[in-house]
Order: sequence, then C-alpha cells, then structure tokens
Amino acid sequence: MDDMIELRCKYCGAPLDRKDIESDSPYVTCPSCGTTQQRVDAKAYMDQMMAEIKSWIGKAIPGGFSLAQSENVDPIARHNIYMNNVKPMLDVELREFRFALNTVTASPLIVLPFSKGDPAKSSHTSSQAFEFNAKLKSLEPLAVDQENKAAIVDGENLASAYAMIVNNSKLLTDTTPGRFALMSKNFKEAADSVRRCRDYAPLASRLEALAEVCTASDMVLNGDAMGCSAKAESAIGKLESAKKEIMANPKTAVMLRAVDLELAQCKTLKSTADMVTNGTGKDPLKTLELVNRLSSVAYPDDPRWNHLLDRKERDFELNGFVEEIVTARNGGTLPICAGSGDVLFPFWDVDLRYSFTTGSLFSKKAVEVSEDLMVPATFTTSAEALSNPRFGLTDIFSAAPESSILSRMKGQEDSISGGAGIGKLADSAAMNSPGTREIVLPLSTRAEATRLVECYLDQCARSHSKLKLSSPSVKRLVYVPCGSSGGRITLPKEFSGLVPGVIERTDLGAVLKI
Repeated sequence: MDDMIELRCKYCGAPLDRKDIESDSPYVTCPSCGTTQQRVDAKAYMDQMMAEIKSWIGKAIPGGFSLAQSENVDPIARHNIYMNNVKPMLDVELREFRFALNTVTASPLIVLPFSKGDPAKSSHTSSQAFEFNAKLKSLEPLAVDQENKAAIVDGENLASAYAMIVNNSKLLTDTTPGRFALMSKNFKEAADSVRRCRDYAPLASRLEALAEVCTASDMVLNGDAMGCSAKAESAIGKLESAKKEIMANPKTAVMLRAVDLELAQCKTLKSTADMVTNGTGKDPLKTLELVNRLSSVAYPDDPRWNHLLDRKERDFELNGFVEEIVTARNGGTLPICAGSGDVLFPFWDVDLRYSFTTGSLFSKKAVEVSEDLMVPATFTTSAEALSNPRFGLTDIFSAAPESSILSRMKGQEDSISGGAGIGKLADSAAMNSPGTREIVLPLSTRAEATRLVECYLDQCARSHSKLKLSSPSVKRLVYVPCGSSGGRITLPKEFSGLVPGVIERTDLGAVLKI
C-alpha cells in the first residue's frame, strides 16, 4: 500500500499523473475526467480512500495480522487467511464488477461531435471502481498460489478498465472542448487493462478501435478533415475486426448491437470528412451538428407509441439512414423515385394486399387487389398522425374509384381503393445520385411504419365491412423528389388526392435536411 500513487482525483478516483504529483503547483488536473482541483483536496481524498481500504481489510483478516509484514508470515498461514477470510468477500465483489462491466459494454460507448449521448447504465461510480482496484492491489501479498494471484490481477485490470469506461460514459453527456482526447486516452488505457485479462480480447479490440474513433472526432473538431478521414477508416477496420471476434465468442455477444451502432457512427464521421477532402462539402462540423440533432428530436408523448419511440435500438436504424445519406452526398447513391424537384423527401413504400366482395346473388365474387401505400418517414413527430393514422399516410381507401350501383351489383368492381399512381411512383425508385438536392432526414423506423399502417388498416376494417386485409409489408425507404413553395412541400402529381395530412402541415424550414 505504501507503493501506491499518493494523489487521486477527488471527482472520479483516478490516479493522477506523476508530473502532477511532483509539481509544486497548488492545482492538479485529472488525466481521466479532465477536472482541475486543489492538490490538498486530491491528497485528502487519497487519505480518505486509504483509510476505508484499511478498515475493510481490518474487518476481513484476523486481528494482529499486518499486511506490511505479510511476506514474513508463513505462506501456508497466508494462504489460509486469504482462503478463509478474504476470498469469500472478494469473490462476491469480483462477480459484481464483472457483471457490471458486461452490462455497461452492451451499450454504445461513443457519440459523434456536437452530440450528447445518454450515459451507459453503470452499477458503480468510477470512484468505486478505482477504489476496488486499489483494494485489490493492497491484497496482492496475501495471494500465495498462482490461481489466486491471477484472479486478483484480473480483477485489478477489469476494475481499472470499468472505471475508465464509466468516466467516458459521463463525458458523453458533455460537449466541452477536449473531451474526445480524454476519451481516446481512457479507451487506450482500458484496452491495455482488459487485454491482460483472460477471455476479454474482443472487448480490448473494440476499445482500441473506439480510441481511434475519438481521435478522429478530435481531429475534425480541430479542422483536420483529411486526418479524421484516415483515422476513421482505420477505426472502421478495427471495429469490423472486433465485431468478428465478438461474434465468435458467446461471452461477448451482448456487445454486438452496440458495436453495429458504433460502426454506423464511425462511417458517418468518415463520410462527412470525405465530403470536404473530395470537394463535395465545405463544412463537416455543420453537417455533424445537423446529424446529431437527431438525438434531441422531441417526439410526441403517446402511450400507444412510447414503447417504440423510446427504444434504444431505433438509434441504430436512424443512424444507418444518416450514414447512407452522407455517403450519397459524397458520390454514392440513394433509392430515388423518378421526377423533378429540389428536395428529396423520405417515404416508406408499403405493399398492401386485400380482397373484397362485390356483386350479388349469382354475380357475387371475391376480388384480390394489390396496392402501394406511402408513409412520410417524418410522421413520428406529428401527434395527430400518431393518434389518427389516416393523417400520416396516403389514405387510399378515402380515394376509392367511383362505381355505379349497377357495377357493384354485377360484380364489375375491380378495386375499392385509389392508389395506382402511387404504386407506379414507388416502383420507379432506382439507385441514383442525389446531386445538389436537399435531402430530408428520416425520423421513423421500419417497425414504426408497420405499426402506423396496421393502425390504419384497423380503422378501415371497421368502416368497410366487406374488406379483408392481409398483413402489410413495408418494402423499403425511398426518396421522392418534391418541390418547395413558401416553406411547404409540393408533392408530385401522382399524389393527387392522396397527399398525407402530415405533409400538408410540414414546415420545410423545421425539418432536418442535409
């Protein structure tokens, strides 16, 4: 215990750098959380922490036994003390910290510049993790056999890595300058720690990649778009390699979804930097700031929809759309419908199949119909669309073709909906460059579009007694070229009579566009 670093950060519990310890300055800065504090406060915290560790050890080992003199005690006696007095208490805490580390790493551990993320849910503070690390270091002399020594060293490294990750999790909620440099350093140290532990190689690979992502973010914030692109490309390769390791190890499979989201974020960062280096964009920071406004979009509070809109998994899908858009801006393509217009608006193309009964007596028959619905991908921001599905899509059953009473009696009706033009427009979508047109960001997922259509069909079934509906199939997200006039969206002629109410209310100046 006398060999331990004598100063600790009073805010997070991290050991302070040797240069700060040896400096004459009355102030010291934590290398892990970045906070500056008075030297006397750091020393007071260290003294308090050591007193608590000594108290814990005093309760765990027999009276009269001194750790300072443990090397002079018979190894068998030391082993018995460890096995009977210390190990039962220590094993409980080791299991808790291992479980806590697995839990926190199941969440995404990075954000893009200008974004504030939710901190990963951790069972301990960084101070508690660093204190546990110090406690384990103090107990090393008691472990005699190699198995117990290895367990203690593993615990030290896992506690240190866990503390660094918790510190980075807190930095996600901040946007102060320099946070990405701190996060990169923490990830590197955490990776070094877990690399020394058994069965944690996939996590170490992931943390090393995240350190590079943070370095790339720091570069773009300092105007180095080319350096950011190169570093982000390296990070993508390392994350994809880490993903393969994670998939091959059942113990780390819980991290898979988080790594997918981190990959999408990293690809977005690289594509944004490439827009500058390739001359297709001027300001990557402006693009990143817009992209990250996604995380602060205010969705209506609706009990029927909250379980979908509050899902963490939806971030993965939305960030995937953003990555596709930014890549398209950088020479890639998007599924764009035929037509002209200076704004590309995202729509979900939905395949709907239904049947209805027409005719009477001997002319009675069932008719099967295939239709397309179009759902504006921004409908989730409209409280009226969430409460009244007809408002949030192309209401094809309100635009049913006119038919005479005689046609209905003879069974000559071939449809009770009106969306033929929509289907042709949706089918015209092909992978093309967006050019210089503005692209509206999608704010809904496939699951949410499916839910809206299901609610719509439920409404229609109650008002059309002869209607039999199959389950809708959301085929894909397409981008429809639209005009703009007076801050409003002007849809193509194919939407005649089918313009969703949510589009009529859309303020083009308020939507997120790239």
